Amino acid sequence: MGNKHSSNINVLHIELGRHLYGGAKQVTYLIDALDKDSRFTQHLVCAANSEISNYNFDRCKTFSIGYKGDADLIGFKRLLDVVKRIKPGVIHVHSRRGADVWGALAAKFTGIPAICTRRVDNTESKFARFKYREYQAVISISEGVRKIVSKHCEKVKYQEVIHSAVDQEEYAQPANQQWLKNKYNIPQHHFVIANFAQYIPRKGQADLILAMRELTAQFNNLTCLLFGKGSQEEHYKSLIDRYNLHSNVKLCGFTNEVASILPNIDALVHPAYAEGLGVILLQAGISKCAVVSTPVGGIPEIVKHQETGLMVEPGDVSSIVEAVTLLLTKPDKNKALASALHKHVKTHFSIENMAKEYTVLYNQITNA
Repeated sequence: MGNKHSSNINVLHIELGRHLYGGAKQVTYLIDALDKDSRFTQHLVCAANSEISNYNFDRCKTFSIGYKGDADLIGFKRLLDVVKRIKPGVIHVHSRRGADVWGALAAKFTGIPAICTRRVDNTESKFARFKYREYQAVISISEGVRKIVSKHCEKVKYQEVIHSAVDQEEYAQPANQQWLKNKYNIPQHHFVIANFAQYIPRKGQADLILAMRELTAQFNNLTCLLFGKGSQEEHYKSLIDRYNLHSNVKLCGFTNEVASILPNIDALVHPAYAEGLGVILLQAGISKCAVVSTPVGGIPEIVKHQETGLMVEPGDVSSIVEAVTLLLTKPDKNKALASALHKHVKTHFSIENMAKEYTVLYNQITNA
C-alpha cells in the first residue's frame, strides 16, 4: 500500500466478542493508536456487558448494544441504528460471532464502505463469497489466513495482510522467577515450559502432555504450565492422571497475568494444528522467551526454524521432546533463539506499524 496521508476520517469499529483478548485486544491497540491522531474520529459498537464495553478509550465513543450472537436479528437492527446515527466514512468489522455478516449487510443497506479483518484460518463454506463481496477490503492478519479467505474474495478490491501487533511496553516486564515459582509451587531447580491457549484439540496441548511423559522419564527438573480453559480440560486431566504427571504438569486455568508470567518461563511451547497468526508468540518474543511451535497458518511469519525458534510438525510428539530437550540442555541456544525472536517481533509487529497500515487503507477506501 502507498504512503498517502489521510484527511479527516470517521471510523465505526464493530467488535462483538465477549472477552478482552485476541482480536478484541487488537481493536483496543488500534483505536488507542488512532485516538492520538486528530484526523480520526472513532466510534465502537460492542456487545453490552462485554469486557471491551468497559474499556476506557481516550476519544473513541463506545455504543454498547444488546447482542445474543449470530442469529440475533434484533441485535442487527440495533447495530444498523447506530450506523445510521453515526454516518461514518468507513465501517471496520473486527470480530466474527455474526459481526462479519451483519457488518456486510449494514454496508449494503447504507452504502458506506466497509472493511472486514479476518483473524482465523478456519475453512468457510462456498456461500462466504456473498458476505465478503459487500466489503471494499478484507484484511488478513497473516499470509496463512489470506490463503484461506482469498478463495471467497474474487470481487473484493483490497486484500492486504496487516499483521496483528503486540504491546511492547506491557510485555517487556522484568523477570521475577521466584514470584512464578512461589505462585505455582514450582521447585527451585526446575526448567519451566508453558502453553497459553484454549483447551481445544487444535491447540495441541494433548501432544504436549504426551511429550511431558517422555521428557520426565529423562529429566527430573521439568515443569509444564498449561494456561487456558475449554472443552478438553477433563481429557487433559485424564491424561495427567493416566501417566502420573501431577508433579510436572499443571492445569492452571485462564490467566490475565500473561505479561508477568512470560519473562519467568524458560520456553513457550505452542504445538498448534491451526493458527491465524499466533499472538502469544509475539508476546513471548517481546518477553525474550524461546519458543517451540508448528509451521501452520501465520506462525511461519513469526518463527523461522533454528533462527527465531524451533518448529515441529503438528502431532509429532517425538519432535516436541527433541525441541524441549535442546532448549533445556543448551542454554546458550535457548538464549540466542529468544534474542533473535525478540528482535524480529520488535521490528515487524509493533502497534505503530499496524496503525500506519490501517491509516493508509482507510484513506484509500474513503477517497476511492
